[in-house]
Amino acid sequence: MNLNKKVFIGFLLFIIIPLFVLGTVVYTVSQQLIEKKYGDLNEVSLQAISRNIYYMFKEANYFSDYWMVKEGIQAIYRTMDGVQPDDPTLSSYDVNTFDTLLRSSILTYSPVQSVVIYNNRGRTFSAGRSSSSSFTPWNAMHDSAVFKQIQSLNGRPLWIGPGEYQEFQTGHREFYQARLVKDFWTMDNRGYMLLRFRFNELDQIFRSFNTNEENSKRYFLVNKSGLIFYDNKTSLEGANVLQLLPGKLDFQHPNQSFQADFLNEKSLISQYPLDLNDMGLQDWSVVSITSWKYVAGEIETIMKWVAGITFICLFCALVYNLVFVRRIIQFILRIVSSMKRVERGDLTTRIEVSGKDETQALARGFNSLVVRVEDLLEEVKRQQDRKNKAELMLLQAQIKPHFLFNTLESINVLAIQNQGKKVSQMVYRLGNLLRIGMEGKEEITLKQELDYLKSYLEIQEFRFENQFTYNIEAPAELMNCYILKLTLQPLVENSLQHGFEPITHQGTISIRVEDEETRIGIYVTDNGIGISHEKLSKFRYKMELKTPIHEIMDVTEERRGLGVSNVADRIRIQYGSSYGMYICSMEGHGTTMKIVIPKNKEMRS
Repeated sequence: MNLNKKVFIGFLLFIIIPLFVLGTVVYTVSQQLIEKKYGDLNEVSLQAISRNIYYMFKEANYFSDYWMVKEGIQAIYRTMDGVQPDDPTLSSYDVNTFDTLLRSSILTYSPVQSVVIYNNRGRTFSAGRSSSSSFTPWNAMHDSAVFKQIQSLNGRPLWIGPGEYQEFQTGHREFYQARLVKDFWTMDNRGYMLLRFRFNELDQIFRSFNTNEENSKRYFLVNKSGLIFYDNKTSLEGANVLQLLPGKLDFQHPNQSFQADFLNEKSLISQYPLDLNDMGLQDWSVVSITSWKYVAGEIETIMKWVAGITFICLFCALVYNLVFVRRIIQFILRIVSSMKRVERGDLTTRIEVSGKDETQALARGFNSLVVRVEDLLEEVKRQQDRKNKAELMLLQAQIKPHFLFNTLESINVLAIQNQGKKVSQMVYRLGNLLRIGMEGKEEITLKQELDYLKSYLEIQEFRFENQFTYNIEAPAELMNCYILKLTLQPLVENSLQHGFEPITHQGTISIRVEDEETRIGIYVTDNGIGISHEKLSKFRYKMELKTPIHEIMDVTEERRGLGVSNVADRIRIQYGSSYGMYICSMEGHGTTMKIVIPKNKEMRS
């Protein structure tokens, strides 16, 4: 992973993500805190509403309890029980009496809209504030699912909400109170009473706890099935709150407060049980719906501003990372890439200098360093070339005295033998050798080198008469290729001096030149005594000239084949480590030395 990706990932892990997590946690915690605090406050309000509803229904129960045991109401039940079964019709007098009695008693309480009296045999008498009011017949009352519950309460009231049971027809926000009526003196069951109430006080109760903004808060009065008896905004009366909040409300767990979407708006939902079962309100609850905008209020606005500012800060940080940090990282990566190219040997690498900050100084410093390294390498190369040339000159200087010593020794022997003609020929050929050897060129053509070698061999034939023969084979097309001068002569000299001296048979020297594609192979073979394994193992290239001159020029070393080693070193120094000399020899079977040089038809500088 490159540096750019590492910095970007670090920026995400240590700046962007922590800020995002911090903002999310703060927002979530603030939401939960607001929800809890306002839920607690809302619970206090719902408790107050519950008390007001308690007092309202308590007053209604007290009123019906009071008149239920009065003599006038008791008399109506006795009169209805005394009517003959074969003539169930009440007399006009009884009807007027009952109507007057009910209007002067029960109907004096303003919330009561109508009253229906049933005796145990199904006779019914009703009265209401309006002559058009409809009444629940006895059969509907008797067959109702709630009838047994009325009986089980044994005289205590049971409240029925609007629309809770279809057999009890109600108008807008009308409640029923049903109860069993007993004889005041004997406690016998006299019949049943059904009162229809319209509580206008509910609006006042809920209005007193509403806010100045009408749309911010909503109250429901519901039963345990979720049926809405009362809605302070009226539009949802008769609907089911459990369907409006699916899976949210649970009347088995009272005093709930939670966030939920209500009618596509985020809201705070609170539910509080009335706990008025002993008054006939069976598992009724008050539910409040408060707009979350109102609950959060200015805090929500502040949080949005904080979120917006945080987002802007994160965006600016990201832009900063992409524009400035990324620029610096890219610059560092360019430097690293340039360093790798320099490491591979490309000293032409340069970094573009731009900007006015520290990166400009760094780029200039890098470029200056590369230029300095390039200059130093050129200097080292020049010094190495001078060193190689010095080595080459030293090696050539070693060969010349070595050859002259041997040649003069041969001429001296001939002179002692008074062979003047041979001495003349040898001096003539020696002159030819010196003329070639004293040329300033390091390389000569292969033809010149072979001519030089022939002159040398002819000189040696005078010294070793009838002791050896030689032959030279070379393709004509290779004669113009260049070779280091004085390359072959030391090899032939080594064969004559060390290979043939102890033998009793005639020696043979073969020089063969072969074309090996981009190289030239020159084989020098003799049938001398060969080289032992111990002596052959001592032959190696000199990697550096660490040996002092007087040790190199030591006669003992020279007689061990210093000329051969020098030839190998000269070839390595001049042409490189891919070229050189190979020696193959076995004691008693002769020696073959192969020289490998490049096929150059132009002189190397």
